[in-house]
Amino acid sequence: MTTQSSQPKPVAVAGQSSPPLILAFATQKGGMGKTTLSVLVASWLHYKRRIKVALLDVDGSQLSVYNQRLHEHEHLDEEAASRFDEQGVEPYAILSGTPGDVPALLAELPDDVRLVLIDMPGSIDVDGYETAIGKLDYLIVPMETSRYAVTTGFSYLNAIRQIDLLPADRCRIVWNKYKPSRDGEVADQLEERFAEYGFTCLKSRIPQRDSYQDSANLSTLFPMPAPYLRNSGLKDLFIEIEDLLPTIEAHGQIRE
Repeated sequence: MTTQSSQPKPVAVAGQSSPPLILAFATQKGGMGKTTLSVLVASWLHYKRRIKVALLDVDGSQLSVYNQRLHEHEHLDEEAASRFDEQGVEPYAILSGTPGDVPALLAELPDDVRLVLIDMPGSIDVDGYETAIGKLDYLIVPMETSRYAVTTGFSYLNAIRQIDLLPADRCRIVWNKYKPSRDGEVADQLEERFAEYGFTCLKSRIPQRDSYQDSANLSTLFPMPAPYLRNSGLKDLFIEIEDLLPTIEAHGQIRE
């Protein structure tokens, strides 16, 4: 098996389209928020930051993002349609398939897509999983500070590294469902331990909020309303993801 480069794809010269940056929120433990984070990031960066995004839903057991888009289109009322028209941005592409289909799905995307998010299955044993992971520039593993979540997440990261699918410096950990009073000290200690193995944690720490699952927030047609971002950690996450795209020029917009 060929070892993946430790560097993201090269930036194209001026006047040429650079390849999209490809990342996935993925883990083997259910309930860590990989799909929720994928949709929130995709919708905010595409609709608010005007960064052209595509999402590949290859979680074949559910295809939850793909089905969410179909549901939203079928139930788009006049008020929502008006909001969408005012938004002035076409919906980002959502393609479905299996992990093994990822190379073909990537080939279908328009040349001006700058960021591709892949919603992966919850098991590394699914056929084609290695093919999909091997296409990533960055893997972001959502994790809680509980012993089981940390053990499962670390084992997953270690497996990815040991079979040469992605080097440690292209992997990130993000604390999700985070409670500062409960998890702060533990998270700090764990980050030091992860660093010993070459794994970096994002600065963003995402608190537990049931509102993330509300249909008004978890939309593939609209970004999460700005009021919900206050003290959510999500704004910081959006910025960190955007900062992985060094060639992006988001039409000169100011981060809101």
